[in-house]
Amino acid sequence: MKLNSRYIAAIVIVLLVGGFFLFGTVFSNNDVERAAEDGRAPSRAPRVIYEIVEAGEQPALLVLRGRTEAFREVAVRAETGGRVVEAAALEGSRVSEGDLLCRLDVDARQAALDQARADLRAAQQEYEGAVALGDRGYRSQNSISALEAARDGARARLEAARQELQNIYIRAPFDGWFDRREAEIGDFLAPGEPCGVVLELDPLLAAAQVAERDVGALQAGMTGRARLITGEVVDGTVRRIARQADPATRTFRAELAIDNPNGELRAGVTAEIIIPLETRPAHLVPTTVLALNQDGNIGVRVIGDDGRVNFVEVEWLSDEAGGSWVSGLPDPARVIVQGQDFVEDGAVVDAVRAP
Repeated sequence: MKLNSRYIAAIVIVLLVGGFFLFGTVFSNNDVERAAEDGRAPSRAPRVIYEIVEAGEQPALLVLRGRTEAFREVAVRAETGGRVVEAAALEGSRVSEGDLLCRLDVDARQAALDQARADLRAAQQEYEGAVALGDRGYRSQNSISALEAARDGARARLEAARQELQNIYIRAPFDGWFDRREAEIGDFLAPGEPCGVVLELDPLLAAAQVAERDVGALQAGMTGRARLITGEVVDGTVRRIARQADPATRTFRAELAIDNPNGELRAGVTAEIIIPLETRPAHLVPTTVLALNQDGNIGVRVIGDDGRVNFVEVEWLSDEAGGSWVSGLPDPARVIVQGQDFVEDGAVVDAVRAP
């Protein structure tokens, strides 16, 4: 007997509906059985696993990115013009205050000094003779005063000639390192042109820019540490925090002073500056639970008292082997450690505590 196509379609539909109810009942019974075994009511909410995290006292760390700088950097310049005839200091050498860096040609300066000495002797003799005549009434007091002024003028010109001759010696202004030469023998230096650059590297400065929200936690005298890209880790003291922000970045310059008696640490090296702040209550959470919300703020998803997911914004303090220290969570906090990426803020979840 040949069945009508309508009967065939009806039979197929009945079989499909029956199978749906049959399998649904089986899976429902399985869920109920598993929930009963776990001591929980059956739930269709998404399942997450959480840990209870309690707060502890953890010192906050302010981590800044910057670079090392010389305490002082001076381009030592000529105070008079002349040709360089001696370049005494070697680049990279250590110098003491007063050491010769460059010497200029004497030219006519010695002759000018000799002339000034002769003029002073003549003016002194004229003045002394006038005083002697004045004592006997042969010279007026006005003429004596004029000769005295001429004598004083000759003395001033002699001192100026001496200073001009001394200016041919360009010397180190302080103890440091002759880092770079700017003039060689035979070069002509005009007044104001540099002979070379001297650096003072003890103390060495590690400088960085501090954001507005963090600058209030810093003060001069605090201890800190600098981790240099060259591998050294050195301790230091906060020397200065700028009182005025950079108008372009709205950040404040902070300087960490580091002892560097032998000049082994160099200026211009990238540095990570770490400054411990006051301790505060904080939670150590797995780094993997940190997330960003739609506004780009960092936070952690926790389970509230109502059993719903809450995204709590936190402040990152520091990292260590066991996770990340953060502040801002309730204490204690039920932190979602598995499944947090698949639930939204306010969602009802099936929460299971981690074993």
